[in-house]
Amino acid sequence: MHRIALALAVLVGCAADEPAKASYPPGLGTPDSPLPQLEPYVVRSRVTVQLGITDVTSAVATLQAFSQHGGTTLLAQSLPSVTALNALPSTLRTKLDGWIDTELDKQKLGTLTARAGVGQIATIADNVTNNVVIESMLAISPSGASHTLTDLSFDPLSLDVVVPVGGLSGDVLEQNTSATVGAGGSLALGDQKFGLAFGNHAWQGIELATTQTFGSGIESIEKLDCNAIAQAVAARCVSSTCVGHASDLLAMCQQGLTAMVDQLRGSLTPIVIDSLHFTSGTAKLVDTDKNGYAEQITDGMWNAQIDDGMGARAIQIAFTAK
Repeated sequence: MHRIALALAVLVGCAADEPAKASYPPGLGTPDSPLPQLEPYVVRSRVTVQLGITDVTSAVATLQAFSQHGGTTLLAQSLPSVTALNALPSTLRTKLDGWIDTELDKQKLGTLTARAGVGQIATIADNVTNNVVIESMLAISPSGASHTLTDLSFDPLSLDVVVPVGGLSGDVLEQNTSATVGAGGSLALGDQKFGLAFGNHAWQGIELATTQTFGSGIESIEKLDCNAIAQAVAARCVSSTCVGHASDLLAMCQQGLTAMVDQLRGSLTPIVIDSLHFTSGTAKLVDTDKNGYAEQITDGMWNAQIDDGMGARAIQIAFTAK
């Protein structure tokens, strides 16, 4: 008998030492004050990145300039071939930019002329490097929340481009934080700090968008027929004086097109967002089918700081979830 009593005492003592399981406040679980779903929510947080990095801005501007004045952009390069072409007699040199544009417009990117196609690529690059939707999974429980970034979504030219994230140096994608659920569907989320190899992911986004638009990636710029352009321009004449310099025109074209692609890639891919810091978040849980559990999260707002290598700055990021 004494042994049984002692064993029961030990069991009761152990049970008393166990921490109480976390639970939501009483009164929740109604259509007006719902509880979070047991399954994770798919969250979409729209971020205006605004990199403001000179090298990226310059690379996009070069593409834009080429779309307007391709010949002028190519002839602005510091190359031996350009030096030779700039030494042409003025009667030829003053017409050279326009002759190059005429031949560029005979080349195609998809269904567009080369210059118009490069203009669209410039628009894609500008959009991708400045606007992104971060897609993530948010699991909420009485003890807190687990938040994991999964994809970056871009919509240049109304395209739907999704780039999975992860596996790159600079990607810090999982965070645990506090979660407070209250009356009226109120939701408060605590501190979280992520990292993103943003430049590499953005480059992938540009590649995917360009492929959707033209059937191949941004390297399609380099595949324009520079030899055809060079031969046609070299044969241009004023009176009896002809341009010639086919090899210089070929070198200018090939090196110029490659340089535009390399400039964008080289300026973009090193960019890492070292700190995507959600200091806090607020939102509303919404029970659409009136079962006491929220199918949606609306009116979400992250109070955040972002550091993309240009110093931390405070921003607010809107988010929704289903």
